[in-house]
Amino acid sequence: MRKQMKTTFLTEAKNETISWLRSLFSPTAPTDLIAAPASKRFPANGQTILVVDDDPVFLKATATKLENNGFQVITAKDGSEAIEAARREKPSLLVLDVNFPTDLASLGSVPWDGFRIMSWLRQFDYFKKTPVVMASIGDPVKYTRLAIGSGATAFFHKQMNPSQLLAIVNATLGRSGIVRAPAMESNFQI
Repeated sequence: MRKQMKTTFLTEAKNETISWLRSLFSPTAPTDLIAAPASKRFPANGQTILVVDDDPVFLKATATKLENNGFQVITAKDGSEAIEAARREKPSLLVLDVNFPTDLASLGSVPWDGFRIMSWLRQFDYFKKTPVVMASIGDPVKYTRLAIGSGATAFFHKQMNPSQLLAIVNATLGRSGIVRAPAMESNFQI
C-alpha cells in the first residue's frame, strides 16, 4: 500500500513537472504567466540568483520559476560565463550544475565543473559566504555528499519537482546551514 502511494505521488509530481515545462514552451500559453516581468507579478525582493547549466531547457525552466517568484535571475551556460557573470553581478545565491561539457571560451584548457566554479569563486572575499545550491541528474546520494562536502549549502536533484528547488532557494536565502528537501517528496533518501 505504501509503495503504491509513493508511486502515485511520484507519477503525479512527474506529470505536474511535464505540464509546467510544456506550458513554458507552448506557443498558445498565456503570456502573462510566462513573459510577465517578475516586478509586475511580485514585489522585488532585491535578491539576484545566478543559474549555471549547459542544458537550455533546465536553464529556462529554472530561470522562469525563480523570476516568477520575484528573483532577478542571471544565467550562464558554461564556466567562463559563470565566472564573468558572478564577478559582474555579485549574486545572492548560485545554482550550479555539477557537470559541463568542454568550455569552448577557454578553448578546452579549463575543464570546468560546478565544484571548480565554486572553488574558484570562493577565492574572492565577496563569494566566501555566498550560498551555493548544486544540481545534477546523477546519483543523488553521491552528489549530495560531494556537494555538501565541497562547501555547497544544498543539493537539488533535477528529477525532483521544480517547486522544491524554489523551496530550497527560499530556505537557503532565509537561513544558513544545510538544507534538504523533505524525504517524502523526493526521489531519494539519505
